[in-house]
Amino acid sequence: ARASAPSAARAPSRAAPRASGDADKVGTVVGGVAGPDEGPIDESSFGAAPWDPADGEDPIGDEVLLKIVLSQISDQEVNELVWTALGYVKEIELDMETLTGKEVWKPTNVFPKWAAKYPEAPDVIGVTRKYWPEIDAPVKEACAALTRSVADDHKQGLKKTLRRLGWKGYRMDGLTPNMTRRAQVANWLLYYRRELRGVPIEELKRRREERRKREEAEQRTDAPTGTTKQGVV
Repeated sequence: ARASAPSAARAPSRAAPRASGDADKVGTVVGGVAGPDEGPIDESSFGAAPWDPADGEDPIGDEVLLKIVLSQISDQEVNELVWTALGYVKEIELDMETLTGKEVWKPTNVFPKWAAKYPEAPDVIGVTRKYWPEIDAPVKEACAALTRSVADDHKQGLKKTLRRLGWKGYRMDGLTPNMTRRAQVANWLLYYRRELRGVPIEELKRRREERRKREEAEQRTDAPTGTTKQGVV
């Protein structure tokens, strides 16, 4: 049984980037200098315990999320951050014929509802960058499922959080599916960091039930996104 939500994998330790304000090599971003009063958001106000600096750099801290949206982390690295957060565990299996190791991601600690739908770690970015329906449809659906699982009050979390680093989102001109998915995935990682990471699964289930009751009282059970119905727990 899953005892707690796993910690995400460590990301590359390059120097923290900063959005410059105009165009990045992957398209046009909305950026600029952060306001003088825009400090880090108080992470202690959320449902999951803040990262302990004694453990080193947060593998999905703000600087890493910024690298994701600026395409300074590869598609595969982004996938692996998501897989680790969801609870997949990387193992190396030996091919007895070739005597070579093969990397395998197993659903050892995956959140219950997500594991039922995705026993194998899905590509949520589209590493091939080929967008024909027969290739891209599973990627599109997996990313959409991840996006729908983010609670409504966290939908705009990424923009608010990265604003102090100079990133305010993408402009429509030059926007690509890869850029869109990177922003969606980064926002999910932020939601996971603030509400799911390290929280015992039984506590997450209890909180889910409380939310479900509130949704019923507010007549929001049929909402297409952001409710307990779409959650990963």
